[in-house]
Amino acid sequence: MDVRVWTGSDDELRRAADVYAAVFAEPPYHDDPDRSRATFLDRVRNRRETRPDFRLVLALEEGAVIGLAFGTGIAEGDWWRDRIVPQLDARTRDDWFGDEAFVIEELAVAGAHRRRGIAQGLMHALLDDVPYMTAVLSAYADAESAQLFYLRQGWTPFATGLRIGDSPELCLYGRRLVGPVRE
Repeated sequence: MDVRVWTGSDDELRRAADVYAAVFAEPPYHDDPDRSRATFLDRVRNRRETRPDFRLVLALEEGAVIGLAFGTGIAEGDWWRDRIVPQLDARTRDDWFGDEAFVIEELAVAGAHRRRGIAQGLMHALLDDVPYMTAVLSAYADAESAQLFYLRQGWTPFATGLRIGDSPELCLYGRRLVGPVRE
């Protein structure tokens, strides 16, 4: 198995979108695979052009994409700044977001390849040397396996019970990073 940064290949991106769609069609998400695939492709392409420090890492086995993770720096006008941060108290905002933070937008490993350390490898590669002091992510409150994974990896839960419109309940996690700080 190889974990590496996405090369920019459209073929790799389409294969990553297929993994993403399959994973998020499963419980507790139950997303429509065609819609998920299209949304994933649009989000990655948009983030690549508009967000600071965009990263997409892929796990490949014998040339097949079996997992992915992507994240960016939080930018003004994005989902986190507009919808999540205002729901937090001032101390939590300052502790986890300050002026900047890196957000893990997605982490997905194909069902047949789970429990082999792939998600951990993806997370490590994604966060390697990002120029932020903190990283944050969200998880559905009923996504118990994901939450247990984040806890085992040293993520700290810092907010629960959040909702965006009609979304399922979200839990927020953060992690202190040791990477370089922007000057």
